[in-house]
Amino acid sequence: GTDERISIIVCHKDRPELLNMCLQSIAITSVNNNIEIIVVDNGSTTKDALDYLDMLSKEPDVTLIRNETNKWWASAYNQGARAADKRSKWLIFMHQDTVVLSPAWIDLMSSIAESQGSGFVGLEEGVYSYDKKKVPYVQEWCLMISRDCWKDIGPFPEELKQVGGSFVLTYAAQRYGHKPTVVGRSE
Repeated sequence: GTDERISIIVCHKDRPELLNMCLQSIAITSVNNNIEIIVVDNGSTTKDALDYLDMLSKEPDVTLIRNETNKWWASAYNQGARAADKRSKWLIFMHQDTVVLSPAWIDLMSSIAESQGSGFVGLEEGVYSYDKKKVPYVQEWCLMISRDCWKDIGPFPEELKQVGGSFVLTYAAQRYGHKPTVVGRSE
């Protein structure tokens, strides 16, 4: 009932079969949501991937950003966030191999965010071990960040191309009072 949107940003490289399953699962499970889909390709080179991207570029419901080289997922996510509709209240970052199974996935994540006052919600917790201590963080493979939280903590640190970005943002979100939360964890 509003013009508020949710931007779903998917990072891809050379795996069109995974990207296709990811996008199909989003389409099937997100019919009642006001979403936009942004695919950021990180320099795919295989014929199958290039053919799929060419086909995808003609889809009116998908914004496609094509990088000539692999900029890694942190940079790709940042590109997608910059391209996201300014009306988007939420940015959802997903890896290409994520398959959505629940038709209530967006509602579940946003309801948890609203009920717990969190601007940073993921589906899985990761744990780093540091100095014999376990330090939890929110995994980035399916991560929802409110626009307000993103303004405080974004972008993903591009110097950490593949590992560590979600750890850094988890603690930045915590520092700014955005209460990082994992679906299924109650605190």
